[in-house]
Amino acid sequence: MLFKAILFSALFSISFNLKARLLDKIFAVIDDKVITMSQVRRMKTNLPARRSISPLIYKKKNYKNSQMISLMVQRLLIRDRLSEMGYTIGDDQVEAQIKSTETKLGLNRKALLEFLRSNSTTFDEYFEMIRESIEFNIFNERVIRPLISITEQEIKNTFFKENFKKNTRMNFRYTLVDFSINKKFMKKGMKNRFTRILKSFQVNGTLPEAYSSMNTNTLGDITEDGLSSQLKNLLKKTSEGSFTLPTLLGNDYHVFFVKKKDLVESTAYRKSKGRIRRDLYIQSAGKISSLWYQREEGKHYIKYFF
Repeated sequence: MLFKAILFSALFSISFNLKARLLDKIFAVIDDKVITMSQVRRMKTNLPARRSISPLIYKKKNYKNSQMISLMVQRLLIRDRLSEMGYTIGDDQVEAQIKSTETKLGLNRKALLEFLRSNSTTFDEYFEMIRESIEFNIFNERVIRPLISITEQEIKNTFFKENFKKNTRMNFRYTLVDFSINKKFMKKGMKNRFTRILKSFQVNGTLPEAYSSMNTNTLGDITEDGLSSQLKNLLKKTSEGSFTLPTLLGNDYHVFFVKKKDLVESTAYRKSKGRIRRDLYIQSAGKISSLWYQREEGKHYIKYFF
């Protein structure tokens, strides 16, 4: 089958004056299936209908040939994976979905056909678009969604980044590890190396002799209410799991390790949580889907001719 596909990768019609006119061309082969130039052109012709029917698949207003071919390859990869999982979308299921859509929109079949004609789409093409949409939804639900985990901390971190420069009122609750050295023991150059020394100490547990007078104290459930402006600003700029720069408080130089940094929920945060979760989900789904397609392509014979 593959040999035949490659052998007839360009189809020609010979006119009476013996000049060749290109009718079609194979753009890609995936296993025993062929993607032709005419198929790609046809999909681009009725792209507005595809964007209206399957906006999660056809997100752009315009596609290059290579991009459209990638979508077609991805559709075949999804169909193959679903088949392995026991999901085969039959004609009866597609027809049931079409009738359900007609009922919801208050349309009859005549109105649907008129809509399709106005968007340069045949009913057979529409039928396959619905099948593709059903497959894509099952794929996302059964394959991609289980791989996505959006944590509460990720939502809080995103809210913080979005609002850090907007003067939005944000309060934090911290768990800190306080490393301090009296300034009389802080010799020349020690202050500048203090944070770097602590990062190494975190990894190998080794502390240079010059820092042997260092005191350590864990501070839990610290809110901003009782913090000085100096310390409040220092901690706000430091992300969870990081060390602050040294700061002089009283007679001691302190470096704080931000073990935990929780955003105390505010009205603005609660209103933003749902939207941020959706945005993070979409971003994560896009990255995971791309990796999935790359892995799946390695399991198939795929050849491009453009």
